[in-house]
Amino acid sequence: MIAVLVALLSCKGFTQDGKTPTITKTFDMDQPGTLNARSSGGGVEVMTHDQKNVEVQVFVRKNSRVLAPSDPDLADVLENYDMKIEKDGSVINAIVEHKMKFRSWLNTGISLTIIVPKEMSCNVSSSGGGVKISGVDGTHDFTSSGGGVHLENTAGRTNASSSGGGVTSRNHKGEIHMSSSGGGVTVEDAQGSVFAHSSGGGVHVTNVHGDVDAGSSGGGVTVSGETAYIKARSSGGPVHVDVSGLTKEMNLESSGGGVDAIIRNGGKLGLDLDLSSQRVNIELHNFSGKVEKDRVKGTLNNGGIPVYMRSSGGNVSVRFEE
Repeated sequence: MIAVLVALLSCKGFTQDGKTPTITKTFDMDQPGTLNARSSGGGVEVMTHDQKNVEVQVFVRKNSRVLAPSDPDLADVLENYDMKIEKDGSVINAIVEHKMKFRSWLNTGISLTIIVPKEMSCNVSSSGGGVKISGVDGTHDFTSSGGGVHLENTAGRTNASSSGGGVTSRNHKGEIHMSSSGGGVTVEDAQGSVFAHSSGGGVHVTNVHGDVDAGSSGGGVTVSGETAYIKARSSGGPVHVDVSGLTKEMNLESSGGGVDAIIRNGGKLGLDLDLSSQRVNIELHNFSGKVEKDRVKGTLNNGGIPVYMRSSGGNVSVRFEE
């Protein structure tokens, strides 16, 4: 079976640090499809091209070297894995799993690089390495327990999570849910609602255009951009936000540090303020309500948008800037 598999899968192309794939298989696609990729032997990388096909490149490693198709060790390594690479209608399955009886797998590994059309929904997971995705547009689910998850130039409703490292996204269009228990979460240049949570590090959301729900128990939270609704909470550090376009609600809370907010054109907005900490810093005009050292509660410009801020680990500071 191993000999037949190697013979059927042609070797071509260069990826993964300039290495030649051990095995390559190509599937023609006549419509947008779905990729199901999973590896317990190494990481998974997905990238796009302008061709109407999917190319699955398999890198078989032993003692940190990529094996050639003719390497005498290849058959012995493949015997210790279950590998399925196939097309089922518009679905591509690329699955690599350790066999349960295999005990000496630490000096071997199988990683995947998969090149797909841009319009491709992806379900990708790895327990043997990280996950790296670029260019795809669809509905996606990315997970890793063996490394981080890194997205770039992606689009569509997306879930990304890791218990083995950080999770990052750069230039995403569409709703995105990101979580990590193995590191921080970073979102840069997002158009759409962002849900970003971490118990392993800080959360940083920058240049967002959409609603934001962000939280961390492993570090601070930073959010900047244009958002009608923002919720940001931290028990591991301070909360810093710099936002414009607020029309729905702002809810900020920290038990690990202070809360600092810049609300662009906020002095012209109708706000319902409820701010409390050991000290509240804010300049108020056209305000009606109660002002104390540690509490501000009332309406600004006759009220309207709820603004709630709490800190038990520092001060609350609010600035209204153009």
